[in-house]
Amino acid sequence: MLRVIKHNLGVYFMILACLDFALMSACAKILSEELSSIEIMFFRNIIGVIFMLYMLRKLRTHKEGGRLWLLIFRGVVGTLSLYLFFYNISNITLGGAFAFQKTSPIFITLIAFVIFKENIGLKGWFGILIAFLGVLLIAQPWANGNGFDLKNSALGVLSGFLAALALTSVRELRGYYATEQIAFSFVFIGALMPLISMLVGEFYTSEKLDFLIAPFVMPSFTAWIFILAMGILGAIYQIHITKSYGIAKQAGVVAGVSYLDVVFSIIIGMLLGDSFPSAMVFLGIIGIVGGGLILMKNK
Repeated sequence: MLRVIKHNLGVYFMILACLDFALMSACAKILSEELSSIEIMFFRNIIGVIFMLYMLRKLRTHKEGGRLWLLIFRGVVGTLSLYLFFYNISNITLGGAFAFQKTSPIFITLIAFVIFKENIGLKGWFGILIAFLGVLLIAQPWANGNGFDLKNSALGVLSGFLAALALTSVRELRGYYATEQIAFSFVFIGALMPLISMLVGEFYTSEKLDFLIAPFVMPSFTAWIFILAMGILGAIYQIHITKSYGIAKQAGVVAGVSYLDVVFSIIIGMLLGDSFPSAMVFLGIIGIVGGGLILMKNK
């Protein structure tokens, strides 16, 4: 029994990481009733900066550095992805927001095909097709009033694409920086950009750009509690996901388990008042998850 537990320890840590991330996003959804998605993201990342500074102090492995422009690029596109993800959390169901974010493996595969000339294969193209059909079933561009309008759907897919760009760049950055350094640059830029957005929001606002610009609003006492909870859950998530990949026997299995956060988000979202996904939306979520798993298994 002990041997089985130790053999699957990476999977167990990933399950905990999925639950951490879903709960953290639930805090963000609750906060969205009072604060803008930009302000929520700022608080999430500023707490992450404090946590990563602590991790950097304990860092023993140092690399030569370099490719600073790529490090900044990763932080900027990753932050833009979070802008859209947190906006989706505020405006559509939790499960829907997570499903759109999970389109990133599709784009990672396509980026690798176009830029790095990696072979996708028939199974890979099948996974992309299944996932793409899943996106269509969730967005339902042919229907009105289903809760997933064109703006939210487009921003959700764009969030997945930007996340793919950020994750693809990490492959190159690992040769120059330690994981903790890459993570710190991400949360630092992820706190700096929303701060600038809120400063601009004090002088200029636009309904069309409400996912990029918003003024600062002083949180209530209750909101501060959820902000603190969100920050703690974010830090615990980083610990669990790092441990998961660090001790996993098979990284592909752990990556497949990571799709559990979609399941957790649907359940938690319903507890927060989201309706159960319609049959078509539910099939779309299964399509995205299934397509992503096929792409992972194809690597």
